[in-house]
Amino acid sequence: MARTNNNNTIDLVSGPIFSNLIRFAIPILFGSIVTQFYNVADSMIVGRFISSEALAAVSASAPIVSIINLFAIGLSSGSNVVIAQRVGSGNHDALQKAVSTVSFLTLSCSVFITVLGLVISRPMLAVLKTPEEIMDASTLYLVIVFLGTTGNLIYQMGTGALRGMGDVNWPLFFLVICSVLNIVFDLIAVLVFNLGVEGVAAATAISQLISGAGIIYRINKGYYGIKVGLSELKPDRYELGEIVRIGLPAAIQNIGNTLASMFVQSSVNTFGSTFIAANSIVNRVDMMLYIPVDALSTALCTFVGQNMGRFQLDRIRKGINLSIATLSVIGVGLCGTQIAFRHILPTLFTKDIDVLDIAADGLFIMAFQCLFYSIDRCLVNAMRGAGKSVVPMITAQFGAFSRIPLSYYLGVKTGDWHGIFWAMLIAAFLRNAAITLYYFCGGWNRVVKQYEEKHPELFVDKKEVI
Repeated sequence: MARTNNNNTIDLVSGPIFSNLIRFAIPILFGSIVTQFYNVADSMIVGRFISSEALAAVSASAPIVSIINLFAIGLSSGSNVVIAQRVGSGNHDALQKAVSTVSFLTLSCSVFITVLGLVISRPMLAVLKTPEEIMDASTLYLVIVFLGTTGNLIYQMGTGALRGMGDVNWPLFFLVICSVLNIVFDLIAVLVFNLGVEGVAAATAISQLISGAGIIYRINKGYYGIKVGLSELKPDRYELGEIVRIGLPAAIQNIGNTLASMFVQSSVNTFGSTFIAANSIVNRVDMMLYIPVDALSTALCTFVGQNMGRFQLDRIRKGINLSIATLSVIGVGLCGTQIAFRHILPTLFTKDIDVLDIAADGLFIMAFQCLFYSIDRCLVNAMRGAGKSVVPMITAQFGAFSRIPLSYYLGVKTGDWHGIFWAMLIAAFLRNAAITLYYFCGGWNRVVKQYEEKHPELFVDKKEVI
């Protein structure tokens, strides 16, 4: 292995498959919960201690901020997979080149996004039809967020690198630190210095920068056998190509999903504020329930990446099958839970009877997505872990953008808001069907063949067939 002694890393290329995958997934799961908690706390601070106008200004900026974060998360998946493959292969020199390339790409993207963001902040808000009374505050918030892009990207890319090396505990630690510091800085900025949205934005930027610096410090402690610094900012052309080839489609996929959701929202909006609120509740409940599925399927991506580095195809097959079986059982449980508690879960968000009734119907329909969502997530992450990122992007975009006409024809044209939820369910099924057909109809074998052609030195005595 291309690692030094480090008790925080989990060895995914040997030992028990299931227990190691679970150990790897648990910190990711807690990280998702921390993120959800922080988002709620941040909104509460802005709304309760500044003003409703400030909350509106931050909310109006949310789609643009979300695109930045989704781009960073998508690109970080490229660093995760490439580094995982280098760790699995045991090639220390290739691992150092990959980490150095990730560092170079992080700083390059930071500069580009910061400059572009400063230019397009106000025009983008205008495109989103931001009300004039909050336009200045929203613009100021975005400008400060873009100025803090470097810290955010360092954290996201660093998290991908650490996970690729088998370490999920320290990324979780820095996420918790970032979230706690962000809330503390929010309160200081608002209650002590009487700052508005600019104080909240600055708190976010500073806390992300601290967490990013923490990740750099952790890597340079020597536990992983590699270094990050100005002297290591030497991009390798091959590693750069691999990171971008895997990470860019994932980033485009994330952004595409968001854009598709914005178009679907136009169909949702035709049914009025009551339905808008109910639909938002259904989406929030789904997001919470799917946290375990997303955590384990994300762990599978790193697992596949490390084992591809050693061309352990039989181990990969077992890991994929175990993940699908485990998450399918969980999916059945989630489906039953969502149906059984469809009248109770929405009460966490509202007391409006009309909203509660609509949300309950929506949760009943969307509950059946739990039955196949795990298969989609496992296969997408398995393909990405093996270095095939374009196909998962295409199948995901097929599912995401099919929601647009489905929502219109099943919902708007019929005048029945139930059609919106059926459109979401059908689109999710189509996405799952697309990646499943590709995977089992020769797609996986093509992925293995392409990887072997790129790395012939790894396969001299390791010929296996799944």
